[in-house]
Amino acid sequence: MVKGAGSARLLTVLLVAATLLIGPAAPRTAVAATCTSRTGPGIPAPAVSGGIPGFHAQWYGQSGYPTLCPGTGSTTATVAYYNSGSLGWVGGKLGAAAYLGTWGPEPGQDRASPLGGDGTQGSPNTGWPRYNRIATQPAPYVGPGQVAWFQFRIQAPLTPGTYRLYLRPLIEGATWMEDIGVFWLVTVLNPDGTAPPPPIGVYSPTGSSTLNVPTLRGTFTTHLIKEPLADVTVKTVTANASSCANDCPVKPLDQYVAADHAYAGIHGTYLCPPDYAECAGRVNSYDYAMYNSDLGTWINKPALIGQNGLVIFNGKTPTYYRRAYVYGQGPTANAPITAGISMFMLLMQGGAVLDTTAEQTAKQQEKGLKGSMGTDATFIYLIVVENANITDSQYVLQALGVQDAINLDGGGTAAMWIDGQYTVGPGRLLPNAILLTKP
Repeated sequence: MVKGAGSARLLTVLLVAATLLIGPAAPRTAVAATCTSRTGPGIPAPAVSGGIPGFHAQWYGQSGYPTLCPGTGSTTATVAYYNSGSLGWVGGKLGAAAYLGTWGPEPGQDRASPLGGDGTQGSPNTGWPRYNRIATQPAPYVGPGQVAWFQFRIQAPLTPGTYRLYLRPLIEGATWMEDIGVFWLVTVLNPDGTAPPPPIGVYSPTGSSTLNVPTLRGTFTTHLIKEPLADVTVKTVTANASSCANDCPVKPLDQYVAADHAYAGIHGTYLCPPDYAECAGRVNSYDYAMYNSDLGTWINKPALIGQNGLVIFNGKTPTYYRRAYVYGQGPTANAPITAGISMFMLLMQGGAVLDTTAEQTAKQQEKGLKGSMGTDATFIYLIVVENANITDSQYVLQALGVQDAINLDGGGTAAMWIDGQYTVGPGRLLPNAILLTKP
């Protein structure tokens, strides 16, 4: 179906669009009463622009991620692509026909998938054009500025677990079009209907990206800065040179970035903003220990003996503490460090989601922008999750493969900067921030 067709075709487009928003219904297959297949809510479209010379495509939305019963569950998936190029897509014509191809990292470029195929190369026969071609354009011609709604069948493997199908549009015999990380997360339940372990390690590129991250709590739009720890220096910086209780100095994130010639940055701790009535008498103050990397000293050092979480950096090496006092009262308190931030609260430790429900405030349980910083053995992650509470953000971190992480402020304070521009914010003026510098 193509945007701009006749009335009958328009009705079909509207029906498919409804399916995109609420997810296609699971087929009525004969499965055990203890296991029920279902499809999650669809992922809506972003703003698009067109007219780029040549063959190009922009993702325009997709149906929800399915949860299926092993072996018997199947569903129809829908993804929409906007023809953002100057050339039309011509069905059946080599060098002009648009297809969806399998892509990396799972199953890999032009590789067979256990979720579908044509029955060759070990793939199940779900009606795909080929084992490595997921779907072809549904209309004979898709012109510039029009939308094509691709559909394809997914079949659940026999083995429970989480599977991903990455795809990328191409013009067969001519060129691959844009790769923006489109994928399906397919959860295959255990035979008794219970869920398998949560998905870990959603593919995410280095640099700056905005991802739809699937978790067992839903799918969350996530703004991410991800860099190899070996390539960056982490700095924690403050606008104040000593402890401050009221009318503390503040500045926007971009000024912190400029002052330290940083590559990227994110807002820091919770603060007491001037627009909160309860902050009268302690405007722009913060109750957490923050190491000023430029001054080589702790600000609010007494807070190191508190119950909050803490992360310190010694060069490229981070160390996390569930409770800051473990660091603050022991011999480690005088160990050499290059950056450090305490915050309410630590979110991840050793790859596990920490149970913080008993400690969370009502504000932390509300949905909104939630910030965090985390690491694994190789990368540092600066993260802002949309429309999430604290627990939601923890599961996003786990899905991304983060091993250890600490909470940051969010809401109206949220700000993220990379490579000369804001990707979130600018938010409020900040008394402190976290920066990444490069040689």
